[in-house]
Amino acid sequence: MADIKKLIKTHLSKDGQVLNLKAKYIREVGAKELAQCEELSTLRALDLSQNDIGDEGVKAVAESPVFSNLRTLNLKSNRVTDVGAEFLANSTTLTNLKSIQLVVNDLTEEGERALMNSTCLINLTSLKFQV
Repeated sequence: MADIKKLIKTHLSKDGQVLNLKAKYIREVGAKELAQCEELSTLRALDLSQNDIGDEGVKAVAESPVFSNLRTLNLKSNRVTDVGAEFLANSTTLTNLKSIQLVVNDLTEEGERALMNSTCLINLTSLKFQV
């Protein structure tokens, strides 16, 4: 796994609002490290697509106050199941999210329904499950 601090330094936009870590294979461990990086508190968009973070990685993101300003979250191809969808749906820190991308994951209708009916993700306007 790549060094998270180095990845942040090389892939964070100059204004500190966009972090694109697509296909950096950070896995669950990296997602947990990211969730503790205070310097990401101004982040508006986070692309973690193709990183194999799984449900526990999603949990770390969903519960981290660091990501409370996120507007866009891309979790495409991360082995996310209905469990991960529940973590997102029940997140009290991701309340500013407007868009979640969950294409190519292991969600069933139950997980999709949990997200669509979430009472926490009140600003969500775009939720993508299928290509």
